[in-house]
Amino acid sequence: MSEVTGPYKQGVPCWVDMGSPDLRASLDFYGTVLGWEGEIGPEELGFYTNCTVRGKRVAGMMKLPEPDMPIAWTTYLAVGDADAAVLAMKAAGATEVFPVMDVLDLGRMALLADPTGAVVGLWQAGTHIGAELVNEPGGIVWNELMTRDSKAARQFYATAFGYDYEDMSADGFDYHAILVDGRPIGGVMGMDENWPDEVHAHWAVTFCVEDADDAVAKVRRAGGAVLSEPQDSPYGRHATCGDPHGATFSVIASTGDMDEASAP
Repeated sequence: MSEVTGPYKQGVPCWVDMGSPDLRASLDFYGTVLGWEGEIGPEELGFYTNCTVRGKRVAGMMKLPEPDMPIAWTTYLAVGDADAAVLAMKAAGATEVFPVMDVLDLGRMALLADPTGAVVGLWQAGTHIGAELVNEPGGIVWNELMTRDSKAARQFYATAFGYDYEDMSADGFDYHAILVDGRPIGGVMGMDENWPDEVHAHWAVTFCVEDADDAVAKVRRAGGAVLSEPQDSPYGRHATCGDPHGATFSVIASTGDMDEASAP
């Protein structure tokens, strides 16, 4: 599935956005790498900008309200009732970062930190359902939680969202696919002592591209950084990159297996 026209199921990643100190520069960078288009939003909405592919929303950007705030992509999980979801998450051990708020008629949002420290958003759809195009070049294809306490994280999200898991771990590799209605919609990766101390728990995002090597070349030409060179996997050729302001993201020229797994 590529185009999404209805609300996402409860707990499925439905949107990503980031704060930028220079929205024009960020739009230009991701336009070069991922083919995004967009116009900087109005000041009264914090210059919130919807990035599009073929006129379909794929991600968002906003101007950083404070210059010293961290620059990172935030994953939002779909919920039918943001207030109820916040209560369930707090009861399971989450900490509220940003309370539930209405975003015009677009929907309702909140930000929380899970018990392992990863910040995640909630999105209750109004007129804005989330990403309208996924699993094709320029769109989100995968979201995964990177954490140093995989067991605690899995227990938390199972309690708060009813997630099931498929253990895909191997020697030296702690990984569980997140299942909603029996279908993988994301993953949980355990970070061990080999990960740098400065890498904290976070939700990572992977975007689909036609050619991972070409995307990496575009990242370099546009002033970004390549954090891991392209390599093959059962799900496609992928790489991890950083944009010019430091936000980390991955790209993958995915196979049909990942497309089918991550469809909303």
